[in-house]
Amino acid sequence: MDMDLSIIFFALLVIVAFVVAFKMFAIVKIVTYIILAFVIIAIFFKFFVKKYDEYERAIIFRMGKFNRVAGPGWSIVIPFFEKEFSKVDVRTKMINLSVPSAFTSDDLRLQIDGMIYYKIIDPNKALLNIDNYMNGLTTLLVSETRNLIASFTMRDLFGKLSKLNELLTEAIRHNVWKWGIDVPMIQIKSIMPPEEISVAMQQKEIEAQMMQATRFKAEAQKVVIEALGEAAKKLDDRAIVYLYIKALEEMSKGSATKIILPMGVKNIADSLGEGLGLGTGLGAGLDVNAAIKAIQSKLSV
Repeated sequence: MDMDLSIIFFALLVIVAFVVAFKMFAIVKIVTYIILAFVIIAIFFKFFVKKYDEYERAIIFRMGKFNRVAGPGWSIVIPFFEKEFSKVDVRTKMINLSVPSAFTSDDLRLQIDGMIYYKIIDPNKALLNIDNYMNGLTTLLVSETRNLIASFTMRDLFGKLSKLNELLTEAIRHNVWKWGIDVPMIQIKSIMPPEEISVAMQQKEIEAQMMQATRFKAEAQKVVIEALGEAAKKLDDRAIVYLYIKALEEMSKGSATKIILPMGVKNIADSLGEGLGLGTGLGAGLDVNAAIKAIQSKLSV
């Protein structure tokens, strides 16, 4: 109890001393006014002022109704009468486009992957005209992609990928302006056909390459046998192809001729060219350089 009375007495003594000093000394008045001003400014900035970065915008409600878009910089928001409803980032952003299933006009199922670039240009519409603009944008993007894919055949789609990007961008921009969003660019990164279609396409390419290689080998065998006669009987198919390729390379030296070999054929030449040749006939006493010159002479006829 005595301690409480001592504290109260000391506080009263300080107050009385301050009042006396405030009335008697001008410097005390000045210091008091400066401190009071700093306190008022600090309270004002703490409760009345909000700071927004260059890329931020805020929706301000006044008494429950939309009043203004604040930012960038400092903005005064009056407590109790006004409140910050939400903030948005107005920088250009990217989201992934993933459409697991879209059908072309010829009823082929495709998987679409890409990237969409978007920017909020009107925060008021983006936050008040739609509950969740991200969900709306994503849903619309998938829907428009499927609709656009349905207007192409698969062959046209692969040949007009840049056109697809342009059409899709325009379709999305036309629909999202009412949400205060702009879509400057959409990039389709990949279009994947069904696995069975991919396998069929690869098989067709493989068969074409094998047929081309078979024709090449047949032509090589014919020329080598005619050029070497009995010596050609000691050679197997790999040695024949090797000699034929080397003869073609010798003929192409010093000219603008470019030799395009079927897949797999060049590998045979490279492996034999390492000096092995065992079991192929090249190591059975055959003069390789002379054989190449003979085949070259045959090809020149």
